[in-house]
Amino acid sequence: MDVSDRSRARVEERLTRLEEEFGSPAVTQTTFEVDGESYRRAVEHSRDGQLDVHAIVRDDDGAVLLSEDDEEWIIPRGQTRPGESLEAAARRIVKDRTGLDCSVAEAVRASISGVRNGDDEDDAAVYRLSVVFTAELADSETTTTEATEAVRWDADRDAVSELV
Repeated sequence: MDVSDRSRARVEERLTRLEEEFGSPAVTQTTFEVDGESYRRAVEHSRDGQLDVHAIVRDDDGAVLLSEDDEEWIIPRGQTRPGESLEAAARRIVKDRTGLDCSVAEAVRASISGVRNGDDEDDAAVYRLSVVFTAELADSETTTTEATEAVRWDADRDAVSELV
């Protein structure tokens, strides 16, 4: 089984598990080309079974939690670790990026990406899964006292679609 078949099988397995735990989120699929180095990273992440996780955390007023990443404000995002559940990864990523604890509410979207090597058209596509969760603060009283400095709240409800 080549990298394409293995990565596709892993994505399908994780989607099935996601549906069992959270129901059926909207699923999209896309294919794009990257440079050879980015392609090799995608292959490595696939071999490790890593998935991309994004968490939309809202406060009691509906504002969205953002963290600073490379001088850009984004929703907390990261990758699963080997053997880590998607829910545990979402909680860990929010904690690591913001210093705040959250509880995962639901999976709202899953995206399957076929990554092609733009430097070598003979390389097979490798498939990656990215899951977007909604989450709530575990304790809204900790918002200002425990958050890292690279955190802010965005009250623009429409901003989320631009951030994911």
